[in-house]
Amino acid sequence: MNTPPTTFKPMTLALAGAGLALTALLPLAFAQAPAEYRVWNASVIGALALFAAARLGLWQGLALTAVAIALKDLGLYLTTPWWEPYPLSWLYFAGYALVGGALLRRSPSVGRAVGVALGASVAFFFVSNFVSWLELALPYERSLGGLLSSYVAGVPFYRGTLLGDIGFSTLFFGAHAVLARAYFPAERVGAAPAAHEAEGNW
Repeated sequence: MNTPPTTFKPMTLALAGAGLALTALLPLAFAQAPAEYRVWNASVIGALALFAAARLGLWQGLALTAVAIALKDLGLYLTTPWWEPYPLSWLYFAGYALVGGALLRRSPSVGRAVGVALGASVAFFFVSNFVSWLELALPYERSLGGLLSSYVAGVPFYRGTLLGDIGFSTLFFGAHAVLARAYFPAERVGAAPAAHEAEGNW
């Protein structure tokens, strides 16, 4: 008797839950670390947004991204006296989820996921610093030179963003690929229908 394929993905949800836990713990860990060991702007959220939207679905990815941003904001509020919320970060990270849902939904390739993470990270750098220039977050001139200055000033902070996007994307997508192949064949990308068909033939 054939059974309809399930949309419940316990392993994928567990990985996304681990991403949320890392998001909450990272600000606390950095607050306790010596200043020379802190990686500014290192974040789990971009990678989590890509992963969740690609492996769970766009709406689930957006929802998990929103929870992650809220956890990050809470952690920074508790550990950083000068911190202030930045509403545009919600739009920036939603962009990661949109990219993940559009470009990685049907691809099991970890290499492709890391490449997309790199592209999304670079786009984040250029868009966020362009907006910073428009907002005059620092006294940049309204000129091409001022725009270039905003990009140069953003490079030291971008290192953490790039490392987080690439590192955590490799971790999430790599772990998913290994676990799906070894223990959760129904959660393999593109392989779930075949797995359920085989189950129905018993």
